[in-house]
Amino acid sequence: MAIDDQLMLAKDHASNADGTLPSKGWKVLIVDDEEEIHVVTRLALHDFSFGGRHLEFMSAYSASEAKELIRDNPDIAIILLDVVMETDNAGLDVAQYIRQEEGNHFVRIILRTGQPGLAPERRVLKVYDINDYRAKTELTQDRLFSVIYTALSSCRDLISLARSRHQLIGLVNEVEQVSHLVARDLQVPLNEAVASIRKLAAPGDTPLPEPLAEEVLYLRENVYAMQSALNKLVALTSVGRFNESREMVDCNAVIHDVLVNLEEEFRLTHANLFCETLPTILACRRQLVQLFQNLIGNAIRFTTGHAPEIHINAVTHERNWLFSVSDTGVGISPEEHSGLFNLFHRDSSGGVSQESGVGLAICEKIVRWHGGKIWLESELGKGSTFYFTIPLSE
Repeated sequence: MAIDDQLMLAKDHASNADGTLPSKGWKVLIVDDEEEIHVVTRLALHDFSFGGRHLEFMSAYSASEAKELIRDNPDIAIILLDVVMETDNAGLDVAQYIRQEEGNHFVRIILRTGQPGLAPERRVLKVYDINDYRAKTELTQDRLFSVIYTALSSCRDLISLARSRHQLIGLVNEVEQVSHLVARDLQVPLNEAVASIRKLAAPGDTPLPEPLAEEVLYLRENVYAMQSALNKLVALTSVGRFNESREMVDCNAVIHDVLVNLEEEFRLTHANLFCETLPTILACRRQLVQLFQNLIGNAIRFTTGHAPEIHINAVTHERNWLFSVSDTGVGISPEEHSGLFNLFHRDSSGGVSQESGVGLAICEKIVRWHGGKIWLESELGKGSTFYFTIPLSE
């Protein structure tokens, strides 16, 4: 179920504009084929309140009645559900209907049964996503009060989390829109400036005076650096979006794409890439290309005095794929490791001092979006190894 649909499901639980809770109560659905159970439950909880709201009881005496009420009242907070009604598994059918067909994961389902042997507790809790399992004989008034209080606390917290996530998605979307707008407004004049500088720096019939030529070259390098930083900021805002899809991605094909993109860098530096056979993983292909391209590009740029050598490998570690990208570059001093993946971080030891400090922040965001972690092992003058994990499965 989409988050917007889930929030619609929870809309009646939301606070009023002034922050106070609405006056209507928490809906509790009693599903049982024994009238006495309905009467006793209402009597035991008649004075119950939570968060300033009382309980509103609804009754169903069969699985079909329960499904109809659930369909018409998606804001039900708790369902006290009997197992054996018109069939031995009628209650379990209702639970399956709620979770799978309705996609409702907010409502708390409390299974009450007089015949526990027909529905073993462990199997039921695991298979049917039941929140609590109780024998009718053990539910005294105090015990029932405790069960309902705990269930409502959980329901309230779930709704609050969903609302916060919905607001966060809106905020992220706004930031992305603003960043793209700013980037577009900056990129157009910056591209025009780059074109003009190229014309000035291009060899012609009348060469520029030497002092002016030096100024043009200096200006060109700075404008190129600004253009590169701006492009990386745009890339940072475009990765890790909430609505980005995942698919099974062959990492060997990803490396091939990276080699095509970095063909010029490999040619100029005579870099060598040694890559073990990599796995196929559940990921966003576009983001993986960006991740490996940033790490391999850094390995090439920060190797001096000899042709860069880059080694890529992947092994299983616990419940993750553990990837490593090693180089023979200048290395990074230990005191720089902790903040290396922060936005705009500059390495004062000389490793990445001329970079914008965005490339590794993009890598960290991509790995985090996939549910993994990224870290570094490095020593000045002896190269670096970047490790990152990607979960084996969702």
